[in-house]
Amino acid sequence: MRKIFLLFILFGTLALAQNKRFIYEYKLIPDSTDVSDVKTEMMYLDTSKDGSKYYSYTVFNSDSLMKADLEKQLAATGSINVRSDMQKGNVRYKVTKTYPDYKTYIHRRLSMDAYKVSENRKINWKISSKKEKIGEWNAQKAEADFAGRHWTAWFSTEIPIQDGPYKFQGLPGLIVKIEDKTGSHRMELRGIRNITGELDINVFEAKEVAINSKQFQKVLKEYENDPTKGIKQMQMGGANIIMTGKDGDSARFAKEQEDRLKAQIKKDNNRIELDIVR
Repeated sequence: MRKIFLLFILFGTLALAQNKRFIYEYKLIPDSTDVSDVKTEMMYLDTSKDGSKYYSYTVFNSDSLMKADLEKQLAATGSINVRSDMQKGNVRYKVTKTYPDYKTYIHRRLSMDAYKVSENRKINWKISSKKEKIGEWNAQKAEADFAGRHWTAWFSTEIPIQDGPYKFQGLPGLIVKIEDKTGSHRMELRGIRNITGELDINVFEAKEVAINSKQFQKVLKEYENDPTKGIKQMQMGGANIIMTGKDGDSARFAKEQEDRLKAQIKKDNNRIELDIVR
């Protein structure tokens, strides 16, 4: 009987060692002045023996299609026409963690530049004795203050991976549900799949600028003051980038695009990390 039990543990460990995709439903309220506008995004946490990668399926799929379209345009005409309807999805950042040290990085593209931002803040969890069934998993409660918000997490030792969505990690089991105190950000595990073949946790950008959180805050503030600066600089440098609306007026569309981005930034006032300098 003991041999059978040990074999069961061994097979279970081997199964968990496979590359896994944890699928989370992420509900967020981007604008604190309009709490009725709740966005929903399906997020993937892909894990391997080397680490994990957290990203939006909607954005990944949209960006892949857009990249293929722009490459075709460039090959056929020598120029690209960036349409406003090309990008879909709300969560445009990605998060990677390395195992076993759990070094964490957030990957963000601002205009024409991509950044890899290191995260050095430790999450100090307070584990409660309270237990609850979350979906099909037996889970235990934990709480922590992180990035300007108070978070309540539920982790399951039935999935012995010390990881979770976004930057959250460090509990003795996978985080199957986490929500901030205001209810503005809520992530819950909806499914698990095996990933066949090799899994590269590196992000999809070819070139990234490696910076720390303090440096990124400065870059983010500059971007929010002038969100189309990068495109303007490329055009001044001779790059043939066409931005057009339905009427074909590129100058007017460029101004509309700048106004749209600034309005979008203004509404993004309830972001997941409240302590980011605006």
